[in-house]
Amino acid sequence: MLALQNIEGKGIALVADQVINRDELVAQYAGEVASLSQYVKREKEGGGHLNRFYGMAGSDTEVIDAHNVGGMVRFANHSCSPNCVVERWEVAGETCCGIFAKRDIHPGDELTIYYGMDPGAPTSRTRCLCESANCRGFV
Repeated sequence: MLALQNIEGKGIALVADQVINRDELVAQYAGEVASLSQYVKREKEGGGHLNRFYGMAGSDTEVIDAHNVGGMVRFANHSCSPNCVVERWEVAGETCCGIFAKRDIHPGDELTIYYGMDPGAPTSRTRCLCESANCRGFV
């Protein structure tokens, strides 16, 4: 269902290699559940790779860290007009995140999500490369 592709100007991207129907679960966002403070500490100790965005907020206090452990879905790039959405739920007290299709997706389409960051925030310095009609300019 998924493949990785190098897209010029963007880098590694997650693309569909078959039809994905609207509302279909694309994949679970897998990784190690860490507290927000643990995650920030890891990023600082690891050279501050926050520009890679491999951490997915599981809750207000937890992050699903896919930097070292995670599946292909961690390569879903940001878009200001994403074709996928992140849903969160709990199973036996464990936070889970999944990526679901917002519309029908065709083979070769890049799968994108909205990273959920405020583009006006002072820490928002990463240039957006989505090229959508309503691009905000920064992630």
